[in-house]
Amino acid sequence: MPDFQQYIGVRYSGRKGPGDPIREIKVYAAVEDHELFQERNQGHPSGRWSRRDLAEWLLGKLTEEETAVVGLDHAFSFPQSYMDRHELRSWDGFLKDFEESWPTRESAVRDLLPGNPRTGDPDEHRLAGVWTAFPKSVFQFDIQDSLAKSTHAGLPWLGYLRRLHGRVHFWPFDGWQVPKGRSMVAEVRPARLRHRYKKDGLSQQEQDAYAICAWLRERDQLDLLRPYFTPPLSGPEKDRAMLEGWILGVA
Repeated sequence: MPDFQQYIGVRYSGRKGPGDPIREIKVYAAVEDHELFQERNQGHPSGRWSRRDLAEWLLGKLTEEETAVVGLDHAFSFPQSYMDRHELRSWDGFLKDFEESWPTRESAVRDLLPGNPRTGDPDEHRLAGVWTAFPKSVFQFDIQDSLAKSTHAGLPWLGYLRRLHGRVHFWPFDGWQVPKGRSMVAEVRPARLRHRYKKDGLSQQEQDAYAICAWLRERDQLDLLRPYFTPPLSGPEKDRAMLEGWILGVA
C-alpha cells in the first residue's frame, strides 16, 4: 500500500529576492495515481512562484489531512567539515546558526554573499554528493543558478516549514524510517531522473520538477519508495548523513 496520497516535485532557484516571482521555480504535483499537473502560483498574475509564496503554499499542503511527499532539488545541509569548523552537532542547530548569518528569508543571496565569512571552499563536499556522478558543492557560487545559490536561498524556508515538526518528517534528519501516516520532505536530484520521465513540450526547469514528482509517485504507487529510506551506509556514514543530509534515491 502506498505511503502517500500527494506527490510534489519542486525545481528550486536561488535567483533574485525571496519575494520576487522567479521564472525558474517550477512545481509539479499529483494526487494518488492520477496524472501529474503543473502547480502555478494563484496569487500572482504570471503564475510564477516566489520562494516566500512557495514556502507558504507548501506549509498549507503539509498541513492537509492527506499525506504528502515533497521533493526539493537543493541541499538540506552543509558538509561535515563546515559543521566541525563551527562546532555544530545537530541539523536544527545548523539551521538556527545558518539563519543568523544568511537571513535569506529577508534578503537575496547575492546581497549577503560579498565578504560573508560563514561559507566554505568549493572543494568541500557532502558524502551524498561524492556518491553521485557529478558532485556539486554547496559553496560553488560562480556558476549560473547554482546549487550553492538555491541551497543558501532555500535553507531558511526549511526552517520555516520545520514548525510542523512532529507532523512532517524531514528525511533523514528525523530518522531514516518515516512513520506511517506522516508527510515527508526530502532532497531529490532531478539530473538522474529527467530522461527517465521525459515529457515533450516542457522546459528543462519544468522537466526537472516533473521528473521528481513522477519518480516519487511511481515508486510509492509500486510500494518501492520506502526501500530508498535506508541507503546502504555504514554506521559512521549514517552519523555523518544525519548532519549533512542525504539525497533520496542515491545508493
